[in-house]
Amino acid sequence: MKKIVSVFLATALAASACATLAGCDGDNKNYPVSVADITIETEPKDIVVLSDETADIISYLGYATKMVGRSDEVTQNFLSVAPSVGSAKTPDVEKIKSYAADIVFADDTLDENCKEQLTDAGIMVLTIASPETTTELETAYLTLGKVLGGTVDGARTGEDSYKKLIDAMKTCKAETNSNVTKTICYLYLNGDKLNTLHSGTYGDMLLGYTGAVNAAVNVSESEIDTKILKVANPDYILYADEETLQFIQNDSDLKGLKALKNNQTLMVTKEEMSRMGTTSLLTLNKIMNFMYPDRVKKSSEATSESVVPSAVEGATTATKAESSAQTTTGAATSNGSVEGQYNIKVSGLTLKLDDENNNVKAMQQRLFDLGYITDKGNVTGYYGEVTQKAVKEFQKASSLTQSGTADTKTLTALFKSDAKAKA
Repeated sequence: MKKIVSVFLATALAASACATLAGCDGDNKNYPVSVADITIETEPKDIVVLSDETADIISYLGYATKMVGRSDEVTQNFLSVAPSVGSAKTPDVEKIKSYAADIVFADDTLDENCKEQLTDAGIMVLTIASPETTTELETAYLTLGKVLGGTVDGARTGEDSYKKLIDAMKTCKAETNSNVTKTICYLYLNGDKLNTLHSGTYGDMLLGYTGAVNAAVNVSESEIDTKILKVANPDYILYADEETLQFIQNDSDLKGLKALKNNQTLMVTKEEMSRMGTTSLLTLNKIMNFMYPDRVKKSSEATSESVVPSAVEGATTATKAESSAQTTTGAATSNGSVEGQYNIKVSGLTLKLDDENNNVKAMQQRLFDLGYITDKGNVTGYYGEVTQKAVKEFQKASSLTQSGTADTKTLTALFKSDAKAKA
């Protein structure tokens, strides 16, 4: 598994003639920029981002408009307007070259042959590694800010953005107004071993802003003994996927945990927990809404205003609205439903042809995420023929009556966390 904590700009190219961007910038206060052994002479105008974690920070910094391409792993909806260039490991080098990208931001999975082809074409490749501490995360914001915006302006953007991120998290925590100390933990499987977000990691910091105490606060390694977790007996459990939940439910030490007995469990994917920019606030709000169902909506909406910044001005209105909606929605319920993530309640609900409302839009977004609607432009809130066809396809894949009308049974199946994706 990719490290659960996120991105720090660390190393780049071996020495080559491609280690600098040719040219001259008239604004000497910002460029050239030196990072490690690399000099960037002019402001990068067009970039390709292969690391989903780096893309998340770049978005929050306000530089997503520079993105002319992304990898398939960059699945954030608010970045979907950038065209895919293939996988992060083996991207389509020719396509990247056709975009005339100045810089490709990668992680350590990038194939060496692909890297060599890019550098031979005069494209700078910056390799990304994950930070281990919040201090390193702050450094990542500062460094990426400098690379994309310059020594003065970019560095200031990095500093201000990191402060804005932390302030937004503090605002979320302040909304809890709880005098009772609760415990929480995040669990995921690495092979057949149970792992957690332990003390000192970014994930530990994120959990701290929920107003709860990390049950693994005294654990210094990712792998955790189930007996230790049994003693900690957390009030809330966040888990990475259904496989992790099944492991917890079947383990003799864990099946009696308070969180399981009280149905206080929530699926939060590894991507949600490892992206440390725009997504981090969406994730925090998701967890907060799960823990505090009576949380004041107005406060939540106020927080959401700062979640998706002007970084995504190039995105469609629908995409931006959806990102904001995800911030203020409730969390997935303990029975495996993801209704909360889409701000919809399906009990007793039926949607049909020619309906037009937010419930239809939530359904369309779910169908889009599962692959039944292929064009993001069809997530409009209007139940037309495209949506009807998508509903029929989902009903067929789920062994339901293919009526094209989304009755309660269909919607319940659609918003299950394990809903059938399009093959």
